[in-house]
Amino acid sequence: MTEYDIFKQVTEPYEKVFDIIRVVDPIARKSITLEEDKLIYRNIDCYAFWETSEMCKECIAEKALKENKTFVKIQYDMEKMHIFFATPVKIQGKAMVIELLKDVTGNLLFETVDRENEHEIRNITNDINSILLKDSFTNLYNRRYMNKMLPVEIARSNESNQYLTIVMVDIDDFKSINDTYGHYVGDLVIKKFSDVMIESIRNETDWIARYGGDEFLICLHNVNDKQAGKIVERIRKEVENMTVKADDILIKVTASFGLVTVKDTTLESDDLIKLADSKLYEAKKQGRNKVVQ
Repeated sequence: MTEYDIFKQVTEPYEKVFDIIRVVDPIARKSITLEEDKLIYRNIDCYAFWETSEMCKECIAEKALKENKTFVKIQYDMEKMHIFFATPVKIQGKAMVIELLKDVTGNLLFETVDRENEHEIRNITNDINSILLKDSFTNLYNRRYMNKMLPVEIARSNESNQYLTIVMVDIDDFKSINDTYGHYVGDLVIKKFSDVMIESIRNETDWIARYGGDEFLICLHNVNDKQAGKIVERIRKEVENMTVKADDILIKVTASFGLVTVKDTTLESDDLIKLADSKLYEAKKQGRNKVVQ
């Protein structure tokens, strides 16, 4: 049996039901489709299908591969509603994912919805796709998002031969702030600190996740170690200059940063986090309010 026959056998049961069928390796960001009796390999990201410039915030193909079960997502794009299935499969012993896309606009009578409600539906579907990915208090991404995106970011960095920087961040003496002023003030500090960091990165390419408590992780794209150091130092200064006001109390805050920059790496996400965390520990040892790389 040829490779084409094997893939045909996997995809054929779905051909009468779905509009688009393809087999993907979500980590390597590669896809395989059957077109005119040929296997077509493409080195493109899934978001090209939606004609957007951003990677999906929740890659259910990667989730299906990691958890070995089927996941479903609804995608709304202008006047179209699609339903998207990702199902893990094994082909010639390799774990992959079959993606199945169906235009369900007509089936849902969506064409009768007026323009005002279209925007509402877009907002609802975006909320469904992202609600589990954000930390509700800070509006930063959460650990779940971080765990799913870092392997993808590493693969993309290696594929494009670009730099990737991981930064571990910790608010200095945060326990003392909580103990002295209470958790309400501690929450104000975390929220203001998060806002300052968000304003200091390139939102179209970089992202921040709340790692836990007063710890955070920043992911920076396509900047070398010197450039990354300058960006993080700028964030450190912005934090140092900020003031948190609670009633008649003014609180000054600092933070420590540990970062690691890689290119064409064999390291996995856990390895990068450990390396950045060790740099953060060094920053703490050096007296806090430092950037170490």
